[in-house]
Amino acid sequence: MAILKAAVAAAMITLTLTPVATAQPDLGWGKCDKPVADGVECGTLTVPIDWAKPDRTVGLRVYRWKADNSKGTILSFPSGPGQPGDFTFGTLKRALPGYDLISLDPRGVGESHPTTCDLAKALKVPYVPPTGARAFEQLQKDQKAFWASCTTGVPGLDQHLDAYSTANDADALRKAVNADRVSIYGLSYGTLLGERYLERFGRHVDGSVLEGVMNPGLSRREFMATAAAGVEAIFTKFTRWCADTPDCALHGQDPAEVFRQARRTATKIPGTFYGFPWSEAMITRYFEIFGTRDFAEAAQGLHALAEGRNPTPDDPGGELPHRFEYADPNVCSDWPFALASVREARGDLNATRKAAPVVGYSTNASNYTSICVGGPETGRPKPVSSRSQHPTLLLSNSLDPATPRTWADGVQKQLGRKAIHVVTDRVGHGGGTDDPVTLKKLQDYMASTTRP
Repeated sequence: MAILKAAVAAAMITLTLTPVATAQPDLGWGKCDKPVADGVECGTLTVPIDWAKPDRTVGLRVYRWKADNSKGTILSFPSGPGQPGDFTFGTLKRALPGYDLISLDPRGVGESHPTTCDLAKALKVPYVPPTGARAFEQLQKDQKAFWASCTTGVPGLDQHLDAYSTANDADALRKAVNADRVSIYGLSYGTLLGERYLERFGRHVDGSVLEGVMNPGLSRREFMATAAAGVEAIFTKFTRWCADTPDCALHGQDPAEVFRQARRTATKIPGTFYGFPWSEAMITRYFEIFGTRDFAEAAQGLHALAEGRNPTPDDPGGELPHRFEYADPNVCSDWPFALASVREARGDLNATRKAAPVVGYSTNASNYTSICVGGPETGRPKPVSSRSQHPTLLLSNSLDPATPRTWADGVQKQLGRKAIHVVTDRVGHGGGTDDPVTLKKLQDYMASTTRP
C-alpha cells in the first residue's frame, strides 16, 4: 500500500434506531466536478445530520455508473477512510461487468463535507503512543488541541460521522434509486460500513462481498496485537525469501538483526521518511510499506538504513498548508481505540511486542491509539451480524499488512453459516480479484446470489 494514514475520529454516536427516510426521485444526476471514469454520474443526496432527530439535513455526494441490460445494482463502500465513493468502480466494472454501480462519499469524506484538521497539530501525533508518564501527559495535552482543530464545518455533523450513520445514508441512496434489493461490496475500511449495513439493512441485500475484512468484534488490545502479528508474518516470509534468493541484498545475513541495527541507528539517519524524522517506529513503517510492495526493494532499504543511510527521497520542503483534509479521525467514532492512561499504553506495547518480536507493532494500527486520545467517546466492540438471507463472501490475502487474515477468520466465526471465506495466496492489501481463481469464485458467488 501507499503510506497508510494515521487514524482517528470525530465524535460519534452508534444508533440502534431504524431510520425512516423519504426517497428522493431526483438526485440531480449529471456531470461530476472531479475527474471520473466515462459514464460515472454525480448527484446529491440529502440526509439527516442526526438520523434520530431528522430535523436538520446535509447534502452528500453520490455516484452511479449504469450498465446496459443491468444484472442488478451493487452498492459499493469505499476504503480509507478517505477514499471517494467511486474508488472501487473500475475494479467492479472489470470483475463484475453488467451491474449498475452506486456509492457515496461517506459523511466527513471527499465532497461530503470533509473533516479538516490543523496540519501542524496532526504531525505531532506519534505513530506509537509514548510509554513514559511525562510524554503521555504531553500527548493528552497535544491531542486536546488537535481535536479542537478538526471539523467538517457543518454544525452538528462532527458528532455523527460513524459507520451506522453512513449505513443509514447508504440505504437512503438505495431507496432514492428505486432499488428494492442490492448487492454490496466493501473494501478495507469499507468492510466496516458494509458490516453495519448488513446488520441493519441486510434484508435488502442479495450478494455481499467484503474484501480486506475489518473485525469490529475485537478489543483495542486484540486489534493492535493481531495487526502486529500480521506484519510480523510478512517479515518472516521476507526472511525466508532472502535466504532462498541470492539477489536479495541481505542474502546470507540475518534480516532480523539488520532490522534491529537499523532501529539502533534510526535517530542518526539523515533526512526524513516522507517528512517524518527517522525513529524506531519509522523503521517498522518503512517495512510495512516497502516490504509488502517489493521484497527486493525492502531488502536494499533495510541494508541502507542499518548503515545509517536514507533509502528514500527526502521531503523537498516548501510551504505546507495550514489545514488539510483528514478523514482518518473518523475511525475514532467507530472503535474504542483511545488510550486512557500510560499504563494502558505500556500494556498495549507489551502485547504487540509479544505478538511481533522483530517488528514490534503495526504502526498503521498503533497510530489510531494515539490519535483517538482526547477524541469522541465510543462504544464497546460489537461483532458482525447479517439480516441477509444469503451468506457473505469474505476475501482475504494470506499475508496482509493492514487487515490480516485473522480478522476475516473472526468475522467468519461471528457470521457462522452466513459466511464463505476465500483466501488468496499473496502479500498485500486488496487486489484479490487479480487472481483468476479468486475472481472466478467471486463471479460464481454473485451469479448464485443475484436475482435475475
